[in-house]
Amino acid sequence: MKLIPESFPGLPQTKTVVNRSNESIERDLFIIDGSAPFFAPFVDGKRKNWSKAPLAELTTHGKISAKMADRICEELTLYCQRVREIGYTAITFDDLAHITLFDFYPYMLSRRVHSYQKLFRRVFKIAHAAGLKIFVTTDLMFWNCFIEEQVRGKDARMRDLFAEAVERLFDLFPKVDGIVTRIGEADGLDVESAFKSRLVIRTPKQCNRWLQSLLPVFEAHDKLLIFRTWGLGAFPIGDINWNAATQRRAFANIDSPAFILSHKYGAGDFFRNLPLNDFIRSSEHQQIIELQARREYEGFGSFPAYVGRQYQEYRDALKNSPTLRGISVWCQTGGWSHFDRLTFLPGSSPWNELNTVAALQLFSSEKPADEILDDFCRERFVNTDPAKLVEMVKLFDSLIDHLWYFAPFAQRSVWFRRLRVPPLLWIFWDTVLVNRALRLVLHAFQENPKELRQKDKEQRVVLRELKKLVAELEVEKKDLAMAVDTFSLLIVLRRFYLGKAGKKREKKIKTKLKAYRQKHPQGFDVECDFAPFHIRWITAGLLFSIFLRRKPSYRAFDRFLLIPLTGWMFPLVKRWQRHRIPDIAERQAAGVEIFFR
Repeated sequence: MKLIPESFPGLPQTKTVVNRSNESIERDLFIIDGSAPFFAPFVDGKRKNWSKAPLAELTTHGKISAKMADRICEELTLYCQRVREIGYTAITFDDLAHITLFDFYPYMLSRRVHSYQKLFRRVFKIAHAAGLKIFVTTDLMFWNCFIEEQVRGKDARMRDLFAEAVERLFDLFPKVDGIVTRIGEADGLDVESAFKSRLVIRTPKQCNRWLQSLLPVFEAHDKLLIFRTWGLGAFPIGDINWNAATQRRAFANIDSPAFILSHKYGAGDFFRNLPLNDFIRSSEHQQIIELQARREYEGFGSFPAYVGRQYQEYRDALKNSPTLRGISVWCQTGGWSHFDRLTFLPGSSPWNELNTVAALQLFSSEKPADEILDDFCRERFVNTDPAKLVEMVKLFDSLIDHLWYFAPFAQRSVWFRRLRVPPLLWIFWDTVLVNRALRLVLHAFQENPKELRQKDKEQRVVLRELKKLVAELEVEKKDLAMAVDTFSLLIVLRRFYLGKAGKKREKKIKTKLKAYRQKHPQGFDVECDFAPFHIRWITAGLLFSIFLRRKPSYRAFDRFLLIPLTGWMFPLVKRWQRHRIPDIAERQAAGVEIFFR
């Protein structure tokens, strides 16, 4: 069956694979997020939560103005046309809560939902006209005081209410093709919304009950439930994104044509240095793999952070996967940042576009990553030497490998409680962290800091080459110049982690940081804390050997002592050492406490 209309010539064709029942399934789901047009009215250089479209900011006195709706729809029309031309076949929109009208809502809340429904009728019509399948995202579960009063904490009532929301969606918006649901992460601490979500599914058995209850609704409407396995390690279900045993319990006896699993590629977030999750290769269910184009931990598109080499490895490993239905690419979604370029809209980051194109072409064709990069540079920058552009992208790629990540630590498999410790700890979103607690952690995993310092010196040569190359290119230079100076700053900051950390080093950092902030007020934030951290090295090594493990499989110590005790002790430790917790962990995302639930 041909799934790409004739009106979009030259698009990659779908591939046919065979699933466990020997029935052919099409690799037809090339999904992209549709959040960028909703951010268009709010681009102002201020830090934003990019995890969801800013729907709460659209309304004034419970209504979305005609001017606001027109602006979003105009941008969305351009966006949908562009991503369809590239080859994407489906799009996601946030979110179910804002377009679900329950009978028990009061007048003002009902008025607000009606306004969202009016906007999304236009949104869905635009996406459908562009030839895109439509999926609506949702957390399990969205809340307000009226929902809370209805369910009264009863799991069965929550399931029934969610099923009702799904029924209402499909009845009211028949063009919607399905739902993408998230169970392992909820709205962040800084989110202010009439529909703020919570984590309600806590065990694999409970997850299975929800799926058994909901899937008949999707089957009856011939719609898809895309179930994201991503989570932050909270509760016994928190390791479902990597633990095959948890998945077996959660998905026991689930055999539905309406059910698709959605996995991030590794046992962690969108970082480098993460191997492909083994269970993705052997999954018995239809699945898609999640990829990120706007790299939230690698600059948000302010400079090239090409995913081609990494994603090609995943593509090749999944080449003969019998259950891979496609990919889901986040080209705008994810993280907290003041970097606010909107992909494929005016002022777009070409480097986010590069990654968005590369992810699609890698998984819909046999093209190698280097060829995709060459073609993109030649077509996107018609007045610039493509060979020099390719060289620049590759230099940035090398700098990210060697300066952004601490190689010995990033390349090791380290686990704590239900999570793989991120391979990148000192750079989070648009903020670089410099403190003695992190220095302690990184020192414990560096066998030869002197060798790393020498490699850092070698990267100065790369930086000089890059700076010269950027000056020669006919491209926008502001962000690229900021990026070059950021890497130069990182070399100085890394000396704090790799060498001596006395007053002299602190003074050098403060001097370098002052100059950087003056030159790039909209560059990366750096949070420095040079206060002493009173734990001896030998004691720290002993603590890490006890609390951290090198393999994902749990030790008896983890199951019966570490996980229960740390969950109980963390609130006490937090109160005792509150000043040690970086502000970024307290004011954004889900907060540190979620990792200890």
